[in-house]
Amino acid sequence: MSAKQRLVVIGNGMAGARFVEDLLARGGGDQYQIAMFGDEPCGNYNRILLSGVLSGTHDPKEIFLNPLSWYSENGIRLHSDVRVTAVDRARCQVLAGEGISTPYDRLVIATGSRPFVPPMEGLKLNSGQFKEGVFLFRTLQDCDGIIKFAGRCRKAAVIGGGLLGLEAARGLLNLGVKTHVVHLMSHLMDVQLDGPAGAVLKTTLEHLGVRVHLEKATTTILGGNDVCGLQFKDGTTLDCDMVVISAGIRANSELAREAGLKVERGIVVDDGLNCPDDPKIFAVGECAQHRGQVYGLVAPLWEQTAVLADRLSGRNPQATYVGSKVSTKLKVMGVELAVMGEKQPRGPEDEEVSYVERSRGIYKKLIIRNGQLAGAILLGDTLRAASLHQYFDQGSELP
Repeated sequence: MSAKQRLVVIGNGMAGARFVEDLLARGGGDQYQIAMFGDEPCGNYNRILLSGVLSGTHDPKEIFLNPLSWYSENGIRLHSDVRVTAVDRARCQVLAGEGISTPYDRLVIATGSRPFVPPMEGLKLNSGQFKEGVFLFRTLQDCDGIIKFAGRCRKAAVIGGGLLGLEAARGLLNLGVKTHVVHLMSHLMDVQLDGPAGAVLKTTLEHLGVRVHLEKATTTILGGNDVCGLQFKDGTTLDCDMVVISAGIRANSELAREAGLKVERGIVVDDGLNCPDDPKIFAVGECAQHRGQVYGLVAPLWEQTAVLADRLSGRNPQATYVGSKVSTKLKVMGVELAVMGEKQPRGPEDEEVSYVERSRGIYKKLIIRNGQLAGAILLGDTLRAASLHQYFDQGSELP
């Protein structure tokens, strides 16, 4: 038997670990000697459930997908709490802290994304650390810090009214903290929702106790060493003693760029998830850009990792990823939401069907194109989400 090929995976998040799971399920353990690098000092956990940890509905131990023992049991060498510093394509080596140099025959980059921090005055101390009371919301460590600080917090402001920002607000409410959400755009969850749906959601959340401030650009975090408020571009201020920044994400693509790989909004890959500049290097997850699209939802990540595992295991060397039809069903602060496809008509030939019951927090809208479902928003009542998703996914004609 020939020696195993050396496979290195940079990233032990939901995409990187899921790819390795998929590869092992296809017999990849017999073909590859696998090494993984992860920034965090723990195994792989479900980042989607961080909001549950913050709100107290989940114990941190419950959200782990692969504990540290799983890696050794499957013959995987995990470098936990180790940051990769460079990819040497000429020598086919991954370089990391503590003088680590790991050779590869195949390299998978699954570095995910990081929180976007808007430019603000007063964000950091002279030491370069965040001011006392300023937090991101991305990791278990972030959750731990927020929970501990909330015990002595009177009023918190969440910068960002997207999905993660609202989940952070829910967690803070459950911790007994008066919570304000500050959002730059004209309505909440502007990536997923249209204006009318955002307005219904705002009313619902305010009934739950969240104060919402729209079209507010934060320019300054007030206070000396400790947070005492926010100042906005329009000159107004908001008193608070805690700030959670959840203003979107950016792909972690610096390693690829420094290695000379093509990077735009993410690491550019083809239909085989291969970087066009190097046949030995692949990328999956939130760091990857496929056909101009970067996906921030879990379902497309799973589709990508399955295709790449098919290719690298040899189960289907010609497997291709052609993109994902984006849809999601979730709860926003306990409010049911299902979104799929487009949120606005593309032209006069598109038909828009909507139903609104603001007092009950219900908003429903369908975009119908040539008899097919092009998009849907269901807020507050998602009973028909499964059947609509079937029409959307299969492209079948609506009755």
